[in-house]
Amino acid sequence: MPFAFGAFVALLPTYLIRFHIGLLPTTLLEIIFWAFFGCWLFIDGRRRKAWSALGRWAEPMLLLFIGGTVGVLISPDTLAALGLWRAYILEPMLLFVMCADLFKKDRSVEMVRRGFAFLLIVIGLTAVYQKITGFGIPNPVWQAVEHRRVTSFFGFPNAIGLLVAPLLPLMAGWAAALIREKKRPAALPILAFGLGIAAIAFAVSEGAMIGVAAGLMIFCVAYRPLRILAVCSIIAACLIVSLYRPATDYVSGILGMTDDSTSVRAVVWRESWAMLKDHPVFGAGLAGYPAIMSAYHSVQHIEIFQYPHDIFLNFWSETGLIGLIGFLGIVILFFVRIVPVARRRPDDPWIAAVAAAMVALLVHGLVDVPYFKNDLAMLFWLIVALADTQQLYERRKG
Repeated sequence: MPFAFGAFVALLPTYLIRFHIGLLPTTLLEIIFWAFFGCWLFIDGRRRKAWSALGRWAEPMLLLFIGGTVGVLISPDTLAALGLWRAYILEPMLLFVMCADLFKKDRSVEMVRRGFAFLLIVIGLTAVYQKITGFGIPNPVWQAVEHRRVTSFFGFPNAIGLLVAPLLPLMAGWAAALIREKKRPAALPILAFGLGIAAIAFAVSEGAMIGVAAGLMIFCVAYRPLRILAVCSIIAACLIVSLYRPATDYVSGILGMTDDSTSVRAVVWRESWAMLKDHPVFGAGLAGYPAIMSAYHSVQHIEIFQYPHDIFLNFWSETGLIGLIGFLGIVILFFVRIVPVARRRPDDPWIAAVAAAMVALLVHGLVDVPYFKNDLAMLFWLIVALADTQQLYERRKG
């Protein structure tokens, strides 16, 4: 099972392979997941006890589940909403239940790390190849040499940043742990980290860059041997922003929402807020945002996006207030569980890395959609499960 877990993690992007079984639309990732879940559930009946090990996670998970289910019932496109509910609510939660059992074994966590590393290496290598050749980039605008943006095997550049950004702190923590233990070489996580950075840079995913920077800063602060580095980095960043005019203008453009990217998002957020004020309890429903937003969309040169491009507005729109409260409860409980462990074990880089991964996801999520995609929903719950695993290890060590 540990090897299968690592393979599953490495194959998260296989949701891109879509087909039908009869009338039911599905993806290769879903087939792999259900095969994996079925083996876990039925081969060893004792593992079914993992259902009772959810503890305090059960309440916010239930709220998110209810919010997603209501989102199906009120959606203007029930069939599409059912597909999203299955991929974004049901299956990721079942993955978390499975992790509650499998992550009790160190080898499963190790294979997940290796799966993430392999995924980053493949994404990074394809991104580097596209940067050099321009081959396989779907949009001609992104192909131009002077402002080329790679997509790897995804359909758009930001998909790289959304998946890669939370993984980079995990690779940093894994590499630091291997270097600290001096038992095995750290070449694999270091290579994965470097190629992941290259992929985000070549995709020109600014939100991901900011998320990674925030995550790595938290990692350096939480991991005691790197705290001096964190302080020096903060001071250096402040000096660069204060003294280097292009950096000053860039930060001013983001904070003032005057650059192209943030100005577009400001319009999307304003129109989304107007919609949510009229639908405050249930939102637009799963898969309902584009249809509902047509009545609130006034800036015609900006398209209606699939989601509001803010993680909190995304959950509010798709799953209503109930789902948003459930999501907030999960995030709060994540930090409530992992922060005390990190404080008691400041020399453990892996704990700091797991916390930093969630920070990177949330910071990037302020301007994008880091959950409502098949691979990203799975990744979110894997990170939550890793935090719960650290708590279990802490209790064992007493």
